[in-house]
Order: sequence, then structure tokens, then C-alpha cells
Amino acid sequence: MKINKKIIYPITLIGIYMVYFFFLVKYFYNNDLLIGVKNITISNVGIQLLGDFLANLLIVIIIISIMLRKKQSLNITGTTRNGKIVACILFAIYIGIFFIKGDFSLAGIYKPLFFLITIGFAEEFIFRGYLFTELDKELPTYLAIIISGMMWGAMHATLPIIVNNYSVTRSLTAIFSELGGGIVAGGLFILLYKKSNSLIVPILVHALLDYWPVLVGKV
Repeated sequence: MKINKKIIYPITLIGIYMVYFFFLVKYFYNNDLLIGVKNITISNVGIQLLGDFLANLLIVIIIISIMLRKKQSLNITGTTRNGKIVACILFAIYIGIFFIKGDFSLAGIYKPLFFLITIGFAEEFIFRGYLFTELDKELPTYLAIIISGMMWGAMHATLPIIVNNYSVTRSLTAIFSELGGGIVAGGLFILLYKKSNSLIVPILVHALLDYWPVLVGKV
């Protein structure tokens, strides 16, 4: 059976990123460098920015660099201007939440930027714009959804595993418990991506879902 390098390459790249992400978060946690958006102050915002860049945005830059080197258009990742009306409405809601909350402290300003850029943009670009899109070219769409969703879901077990110092068995259980949710939620984001023909729409929806609890004081 011939191995399709066009499938193996993106899976391997994101797999390496996931391992890197785990050990980076572990290093930050063990050295008391994990700040959390609720606790941002002028004295620690630099550490938070560095952590966000290394954990989520560096891989985005690497992927973009690879694509540019291959002379691929970034439009194939869905970074187009399609769905402008929907995107404008979603962004207006996002900004509205910020002003309704009325928290203009450093932490209050950092939160919407964090959920929009570090979480919404980075995760959607990595797992939908890049990984899913690359797999969707070579595999049936449902398989691309499952694989990208499983990898994205597995990422969400990172912090619980580290914070709770899980054993290998418990870590595997934590990872498996996230796979179903990753596939379902990832599939919904992919549906938005496909219907709008723009990654901007799922980015904003993703950010809204994470930022919305700010209104009720859960974040």
C-alpha cells in the first residue's frame, strides 16, 4: 500500500506541534509562568504574550512560511473576504460584549484579544484552515473531519493532564474523552467554514463561544 505523503505531512507537522505544545505548557506550569487571562497585570503581561506566541501563533507563522515557500495561496486555507456580512455582524456582537461588560482594565482588554487571536484565529487556522483543508484534498470529507477533530480534541486534554499530574493510563483516558467533542465541535466549525467559504466566520464564532461567558462572570 502506497503511503500518501500529502496526508502524512500535515498530520506529522501538527502531531509534532501537539507534542511541542504539551512540553511547552508543562514547562510554563512547572515554573509558575502560566498566568491566565483573568490575572493579567502590567508586570506579567509580557510573559503571557510570550506564552501565547510560542504556544499558538508560532506554528501559524511556520505553516504560512511553508505555504509561501511552496508558492501556495493562503486563500486555500479559507482566509478570504467571503462571508463579509456575517463576519461583520459577528464581530459587532463580539465588540458589543466587550462594551457591555465594561471592563477596561488590562485583563479586560486582553481577554477579547486572547480569545479572538490566540484561540479563535490560531486554532481555526491550524486545525480547519490547514489540517482539515489539506486532508480534505486527499480523503473523503468525513475522514478529514474525524482526523482533524480528533487531533484538535486531544489538544484540550493537555492542561488537565499537566495540572492534575495524571498517570499514563489516566492521561490516555483524558485524551480519549476529548476526541468525540473535538470531532463534533470541529465538524460544526467546518460546516460554517464550508458554507461561508471563509475561515473568518468560524474564527469569530469560536471566539464568541469562548468569550461569551465573560458576560456572566465565568471567565
